[in-house]
Amino acid sequence: MARYDAAAAGEAPPATFTDVLAHLASGVAIVSCWDGEAPRGLLVSSITGLSVEPPRFLFCVRKEAGCHDALLRRPALSVSLLAAGDKEEALRFASGSRAAERFAPERWRLAPGAAPAFRGGIARADCFVDAVIDTGSHSVFIVEAEHFAFTPAAPLVAWNRGLAGLGTPEVAGG
Repeated sequence: MARYDAAAAGEAPPATFTDVLAHLASGVAIVSCWDGEAPRGLLVSSITGLSVEPPRFLFCVRKEAGCHDALLRRPALSVSLLAAGDKEEALRFASGSRAAERFAPERWRLAPGAAPAFRGGIARADCFVDAVIDTGSHSVFIVEAEHFAFTPAAPLVAWNRGLAGLGTPEVAGG
């Protein structure tokens, strides 16, 4: 199979592959778990639905991320798909320098025996890790949802190295 040659096609090639990926709009989620006695979490923009039966998501985590090893050790985790109004929470989890601001009890359910769960968002799911695939610099986590809830709202989307809301939600069938 021949590779696409942007220069031969008269197009300017992107500076890096990360520039290409930055222009792929995607929903964002906070993935959280316990690491011993401490809650841990990170923002992911690589989340996608994998199957309905069984109910599964997949997402990618950079191996250097502070939460990566905790996710490998703890099979139970929470996935919170974020709404347009959750931008500030997303920014807390996107930056390691804001880690001390995460998991405020008024925004998070921190119950013993359950993964930390964000009180906001469009959807929340209690999950367990079903499989982890090593892909070089990242791990692909395949998780199965055991319990989930949905609240209609406009989504928060990652695009071009920023976050933006997508307006008002459409009512299915309406």
